[in-house]
Amino acid sequence: MFTSQSLRAVVRPGDLAVREQRLDDVVHQMDLKGSVADANAPELERRIDAALAGGVRWLIVDLGDANPVGDAALRALSSAVTELRSRRGELILAGAPPDVGRRVNEYEVARRPALAANVDQAIMILKMLRPKTAVDRPTPRAKQRISSLTLPRIEPRGNG
Repeated sequence: MFTSQSLRAVVRPGDLAVREQRLDDVVHQMDLKGSVADANAPELERRIDAALAGGVRWLIVDLGDANPVGDAALRALSSAVTELRSRRGELILAGAPPDVGRRVNEYEVARRPALAANVDQAIMILKMLRPKTAVDRPTPRAKQRISSLTLPRIEPRGNG
């Protein structure tokens, strides 16, 4: 028996389904399902741009359920690598099919995303690299009790 939820889980041929979740303030995950062919690359690029505009420094893209993955999509991911590294972050491709791994390895190192076998491995990579890129948060000001001893001393003007 089909339910509405099981029907939503099926992606029509040629369509791209993207599930996004923010893992923390600078880490974002995208799960791509279906076709990431050149026709769907603008949608992927729009989603990446929105994540970057939201302050993302680490992006995990799960390609485990994506087939095919076109060259335009890989170019969009590669340009995101450059931006994320300028923010001291990284783009990690998880579950990429073997042909995608071969094609990604042809990119120059500065534009090549990191590869992980699955999302769990991508998170382990992130945990190893991330301490080097800790987020600087402003330290909260301590509450200070005001008393006559903490106020500046005001001297009357002298006759001079």
